[in-house]
Amino acid sequence: MERYAINPPELKDAREIGYNHGIVANGQLYSAGQVAMDETSEIIGDDVETQARKAYENVGILLETIDKGFEDVVKVTTHIIDPYEQYFNGYKEVYMETFDEPYPCHTVLGADQLAHEGYMLEIEVEVPLSEDDIAAIEPDGDVIRRI
Repeated sequence: MERYAINPPELKDAREIGYNHGIVANGQLYSAGQVAMDETSEIIGDDVETQARKAYENVGILLETIDKGFEDVVKVTTHIIDPYEQYFNGYKEVYMETFDEPYPCHTVLGADQLAHEGYMLEIEVEVPLSEDDIAAIEPDGDVIRRI
């Protein structure tokens, strides 16, 4: 089965620090954790709501690269600093605006710290892909690379 690495130009170039934003393998899109970072490595926001909006914007960019949307997401994993406080005071509202019924599976994990002291959360998603979805992926050698 085909495997692809997905790295949209609107997101930081992850390859320079050793990962890809998304991998398509085994009929599924797996995302790296998306944070509130723009393509220039600037952290966007100093509150969980603003950071969640930016992280989900980044997830959306990744999904759009392979013609998918939030309605296609089946699993969300959110790593969040101080989850009891932050989940109910900012994050949950953004999550509920992002997804509609039927909601994806969702796991929220507490973290003491993420990869940068300014990050308050990190979001991963999984999306199943049909054979037609995979056949429609057009590798360009840069944004979408066959691996």
